Amino acid sequence: MKFTWIYILIFIIAASVSAQETYIIKWGAGAKDLQSTLEVEVGDKVKWIFDESIPQNLLNTSLKASGDFGTKQLLPKGAVYEYVFSDKGFYTFQSGINKNLKGSIRVSENSSVLTQTKDGFKIYPNPVKDRIYFKNPDLSNSVEITFYDVLGKMVKRNAIDSGVIQGGMDVSRLKRGVYLVQIDTGARSFTQKLIKD
Repeated sequence: MKFTWIYILIFIIAASVSAQETYIIKWGAGAKDLQSTLEVEVGDKVKWIFDESIPQNLLNTSLKASGDFGTKQLLPKGAVYEYVFSDKGFYTFQSGINKNLKGSIRVSENSSVLTQTKDGFKIYPNPVKDRIYFKNPDLSNSVEITFYDVLGKMVKRNAIDSGVIQGGMDVSRLKRGVYLVQIDTGARSFTQKLIKD
């Protein structure tokens, strides 16, 4: 058990370093950060630092972007708005106060997402919206599946019979974000990173 927690802690640190980058955009007229399209990956965080003397907002002007992206609230100079991108696509945004204050972000698949262990155990799809599935040719016993957030806090634990596991697991109630999923078969333990949309 002690070894498992050490392994999880090391994996959490590695996952948080490799899974998520943080990008800063200076949200002000003439900022160099807004002159080209920012390239990020799914799971990355972008922070807008408001730098206008008149309070501004950040409106989502994308055609198919998530409805929770952007803020209509007027924020003063020095305020920070941040957003973690969980869907790939092309995002555009602008201020509702200063129409010349605008930018764009292209979000691609996260190339560092681990989806399969060297032993062939796999969690899919990744990223996931509602239901995850498990694949392992040697799975014959019941398994315990535990979800940890990136801070190492356990958020969900289930014991599943090997016959039921092929039908997948509902994860629709998990909040959007990056999780570590530990699958314990009794004889072996696997840990993989999962992005929840």
